[in-house]
Amino acid sequence: MTDTTRSSNAELIQRLYTEVYNVHRLDRMPEFYAKDVLNHGGQGEVGADALRNRVGMMFTAFPDAVAEVEHIVTQNDRVLVFLRWTGHLTGSEEEMTLFTANLYRVRDGEIAEHWSVVDQSGLTRFGMPAGDQTQPAGKPDWAATETEQANMRLVLKVWDELMQQHLLDRADDYYRQDYIQHNAFAAQSGGGLKGMKDFFAGLFALAPDLTGEITQIIAQDDLVGIFCVWRGHEASSGRELLLHTADLLRVQDGLIAEHWDVMDYAAVADFGVAPQNG
Repeated sequence: MTDTTRSSNAELIQRLYTEVYNVHRLDRMPEFYAKDVLNHGGQGEVGADALRNRVGMMFTAFPDAVAEVEHIVTQNDRVLVFLRWTGHLTGSEEEMTLFTANLYRVRDGEIAEHWSVVDQSGLTRFGMPAGDQTQPAGKPDWAATETEQANMRLVLKVWDELMQQHLLDRADDYYRQDYIQHNAFAAQSGGGLKGMKDFFAGLFALAPDLTGEITQIIAQDDLVGIFCVWRGHEASSGRELLLHTADLLRVQDGLIAEHWDVMDYAAVADFGVAPQNG
């Protein structure tokens, strides 16, 4: 797919938020979504009407809600966007901050498929129930530049060795020593690569069988975006942990240099994890 098409797909998603969602013009959604759009974030709902109803419920609860695009990554027919939503609960001054990551597949200039990771703690604090975020996985698209392919292979290898096998001593081979962590909770363990290893050592002590499985991966230039499902059990109680995250990693000279994420803190609130992400 050409750079022009990639740019056109990114522009389509940018316009979706500036021309539809941020001005609450849901009547314009058919201009952007295919009639048979498949919304995996809505447990496999089909059609723009179902998606419009879901978004409309959010705008009813937060009538001034708007989204700020923080990151956008495109590869071939897919666009991954990290968003920061803000607004106020209807009839009150209570402010809502909600982080989401949305992955779109574009077909013939229309959105044909959608996946998402939502930090539902931004909604559960208002008494709204958390939903099931389980969604079907996708395969890596290797139609990419040599650099993008190498970066995807790096991230897949890191998740296999560190997040599946817990081989944290291998992190020195894959991360820069001055690694930058934008997750405020993880950064409490310290800066750089040492802080990263200390953070995961703490998580693996909490849940020794915890593993992270990549379900989606997309690459553009020096960036790799993934969706990940974490599963495990708390050592002290045996309680099951099921966590969805979206991660964005910047690769520099063959090493992971920087990280941003959207993490569903509602899923781990009972495990003492603070609801902060970046």
